[in-house]
Amino acid sequence: MLLSSVILISREVLEAAILISLLITLSLNLRLSIRWLLYAVLPISLGIAGLVHFNVPITQALDGVGQEVSNATLQLLIYCLVVVLGIAITSSKPALSKHRMAILRGLMVAIVSCSSIREGSEILIFITGFAGDDDLRNSVYIGSAIGAGIGISLAVLIFAGLRTLQPATTYQVVLLLLSLIAAGMVMQTTNLLQQANWFPSSQPFWDSSQLLSEHSVMGELLNNVFGYESTPSINQLTAYCISLMVLGIAWTCSSLSGNSEKH
Repeated sequence: MLLSSVILISREVLEAAILISLLITLSLNLRLSIRWLLYAVLPISLGIAGLVHFNVPITQALDGVGQEVSNATLQLLIYCLVVVLGIAITSSKPALSKHRMAILRGLMVAIVSCSSIREGSEILIFITGFAGDDDLRNSVYIGSAIGAGIGISLAVLIFAGLRTLQPATTYQVVLLLLSLIAAGMVMQTTNLLQQANWFPSSQPFWDSSQLLSEHSVMGELLNNVFGYESTPSINQLTAYCISLMVLGIAWTCSSLSGNSEKH
């Protein structure tokens, strides 16, 4: 149970932690205060408490697929917020106005809140599920602490690595990672809606489980952060490609528009 707790919690913590590290890096790169993190504490706390409290009715809603639909909705919302954030950044002028800085802070708070609420509620439900089991409680608590430490440590390493790059390179790498994470969420959303029978299923397009199974430690981490699937369906791949195209087109058009305004 100790190892299972470590893997599960590190997987859940890693996605939110990486998103936070990327947004902090982006804020510092734009010379934007990172105090927006404090504004995310209240919505995250209320959101986690609400999802945990109403977990049973949410799960039972929509003929028993409420959990899948709610997770899919949060992931799709994060994707949309990342698209808007990228547009707001790529179209920005060299000196950010107070109005634009407020918009960027609000978008970052919303992205971090949605991601942390989803991951945090799942972690809390998992931990509290063993609170009354004297035999497993301590191992779950210890494993969860170790897993959280691993997830946070990896995110800190990524942050430290990004800070060693030149500002222009950091900017491009952060946007690339954000786009891959956001597109992965759309891919996961498609999978969740397929499980809920809200989206048609299709045969796997390939099988890379022999190279890297999504049930391995690395596979689970990649699945949770970038949406990796060893047997993706055609629908999932289509959704992934379309989401990346939308991001690329929106950010490119925004950048071209911003450059034309400067001239």
